[in-house]
Amino acid sequence: MEKIADWLEPTMVGIFEIPGFAERMGEIRGRVRPALLELAKRLSLEMEKKGVTVFPHVASHMRRRVNPPNETWLALGPEKRGYKAYGHLGLFVGRGGCSVRFVVKDEAVMPRERLGRFLADDPGARKWFVREKDVRDFGAVHGSGEVGPVYSPDLREAGERLARLKSASLDIGWPVGFDVPIRDVAERMERLLPLYRAANGS
Repeated sequence: MEKIADWLEPTMVGIFEIPGFAERMGEIRGRVRPALLELAKRLSLEMEKKGVTVFPHVASHMRRRVNPPNETWLALGPEKRGYKAYGHLGLFVGRGGCSVRFVVKDEAVMPRERLGRFLADDPGARKWFVREKDVRDFGAVHGSGEVGPVYSPDLREAGERLARLKSASLDIGWPVGFDVPIRDVAERMERLLPLYRAANGS
């Protein structure tokens, strides 16, 4: 049975403790990124089996010049050209281990507004959060690579904030172990699809 560890070694967590920018980025680009590229392709095939077409991407961190990232990730999104402007599914690896998440960045204008309206007004959003009461808020730890607290906001307030504020974003999901089967990762992503579809208008 294929597991995350077949691509990402648990020892890779130690890479995110390397202090120097060049040294850490060298390990991320040399060891972690190639593994994520292959894993992204594999997960996109798993999602295709579930009737969901997604395009694989991997973070490049090209804008960074000084502070090395505390985590990196693969993203599965609705467009081949890129993922940042859309709501996307992701598998992250960093100081906190691995996590499966749904992300809408502040730069994803239409997805942010659509998702905000969904959270604020749609009964389906409330049902989703009741069902998925263990979902974590990774946005609260600001990319530290650590596991966030349980996400339990006032949905109307959170949705209105997301729709209104240009700086608002959403980053939620669950921590997972390296020994988790790939099919279980895909199932976690499938659980996030109501948010993904609401954000991307599909």
